[in-house]
Amino acid sequence: MEALKEPEATGRAMVPEYLPARMLNEFVYCPRLFFFEWVDGIFQESADTLEGKFQHKRVDEKPASLPAPEELGDETLRSRSVTMSSDRYGVIARMDLLEVDGGAVTPVDYKHGDPRETEQGIELWPADKMQLAVQGLILRDNGYRCEEGLVYYFKTKQRVRIGFDEALISDTLRIIGEARAAAGAEQIPPPLVDSPKCQGCSLVGICLPDETLGMSAQPQVPDAVQLSLFGGNGETRDRKSAALTVRRLIAPRDDLRPAYLNTQGMRVGKSGEVLQAREKDTLKQEIRIGEISQLNLMGNIQLSTQAIQSLCQPDVPICYFSQGGWFYGITTGLNVKNVFLRKVQYRLAEENWFVLSFARHLIAGKIRNQRIMLQRNHVEPKAVTLQQMKTMAERAEQAQNVEELLGIEGNAARLYFGDFEGMIKAEDDADVPKQFKFDFSQRNRRATR
Repeated sequence: MEALKEPEATGRAMVPEYLPARMLNEFVYCPRLFFFEWVDGIFQESADTLEGKFQHKRVDEKPASLPAPEELGDETLRSRSVTMSSDRYGVIARMDLLEVDGGAVTPVDYKHGDPRETEQGIELWPADKMQLAVQGLILRDNGYRCEEGLVYYFKTKQRVRIGFDEALISDTLRIIGEARAAAGAEQIPPPLVDSPKCQGCSLVGICLPDETLGMSAQPQVPDAVQLSLFGGNGETRDRKSAALTVRRLIAPRDDLRPAYLNTQGMRVGKSGEVLQAREKDTLKQEIRIGEISQLNLMGNIQLSTQAIQSLCQPDVPICYFSQGGWFYGITTGLNVKNVFLRKVQYRLAEENWFVLSFARHLIAGKIRNQRIMLQRNHVEPKAVTLQQMKTMAERAEQAQNVEELLGIEGNAARLYFGDFEGMIKAEDDADVPKQFKFDFSQRNRRATR
């Protein structure tokens, strides 16, 4: 562990010579955010930063040191909250977890959110990738063998690995140089143009990106605005297409969500456009009818006639389940109003070409949804499984007959349930998910009650 050097003067402030890996993460996310936090020392808490701080408190509660490289040997150990710096690159990082196995050191970074989903599978976000690469640079400069790193995402309980190849190291060194140049500049970087990143930024009320650009007579915005600086996948938008109108950054929800009621003995009535759920004489919850897509009643729950009528009118279905979740039935409004459309649908159901076309879309959609489930919920999904399921979905759209389609569906199910074990997770004391045992080799019977 090395001490910080004396701070160096810039055009606006005194900043330490060592750049923290966390600040380089901010620079990749947004250079203006980096300047606010690192050079001007401005920081604002948000719900996301508070949640991340709480989760890291658990990770950092037992800090430990890392033995010298020559003392590692072939032992296996884990060290938490290790702070290390590099004179050569002028960077410093506090590493959440270092896993040592066979002399190789793997940095593990903990993040609050979820990984990035792509056609190739789940990946690290560009800013997370850069922060992890800086940790790899520091470990190597201190004499440790470090070939890869991984990020553990709390939200989905998934691990995502990345190898420290030459291209990644070269990009990381370039970003370090660009961040130093930005920190020493006289002028603060311009805001991002029409970027979705601004929606969740804790400093959006201080940065005021749209207001700043709108008030500028000649906005300091390049012809192609780079919204992401790292990894080669940055989104660019032309100045003409980026309207400099002030957006409403905090918009109300406009999506409908299903409502579930499972407290036994509850009674649901209606007051105006609001459903009122009561337990005995106590009001427990109010639900706006215009904000739900369906109402699900689990077990012994009573619904008043007025509430049923109010839900049937806007075609909000009411679904009835047992307390354990077994489906009994559904109540809907008179949403079938076009008898001619129904006649055509029934007629087409007898046409083989239509049946095959419809089945193709159903099976392809099912396989894609299974693939997404693995991407979002598997601890560490296999790239080969995700690629094969992508191929199965494409083949399903081109199936020549129902028999071929059934074979494709079965093959995709084999891949999905073969990796199903990785989606059944439980946390242990080490904050790394522990998997339940789920063996699957073949389907041996039909599902029954």
